[in-house]
Amino acid sequence: YMAMCAGISAPGTLPEIFRGYIGDRSAPERLRADETVKAGPVAVTGITDVKLGPIQYQSLWKNEKGYQRPAELATVRLRSMVEVLSNFGEYVPDQKYLDWRGATFIFDNNGNTEYEYRNLGVLTYSATMSRPLTFLASYIGEEKSANPLGLADNFNGGQ
Repeated sequence: YMAMCAGISAPGTLPEIFRGYIGDRSAPERLRADETVKAGPVAVTGITDVKLGPIQYQSLWKNEKGYQRPAELATVRLRSMVEVLSNFGEYVPDQKYLDWRGATFIFDNNGNTEYEYRNLGVLTYSATMSRPLTFLASYIGEEKSANPLGLADNFNGGQ
């Protein structure tokens, strides 16, 4: 499982990890300016104010807006990791499924598959990870599927 998390035999995992740290100008913002993510001694507010134990600083891209800035997605993933690890027994009641890779399905009322994406990596759940919910456009509309949080988005016509 650890090898898979490192990208071995898990296509798309390493590029997705790097995208979380270097940013993605084709993706909308993921954190509100006043939103704080905490994990032990780490606290990140928006994408500007960072506290690593006793060290505090502001990011170099603190004034940039309208795209997924460097470390922004990694911060969102940190928040998710804290949530999952804090409630691991609830999310993974049977650890024999721990190494299953992700997939996304939409079924109609009769149980027929309308959409299917099977992930071979670890961090992807959509064929379009910069805008991972675009497959829902026919259900929730183009605008909502392209930018579900409604945060600043320079690439998709601005907000």
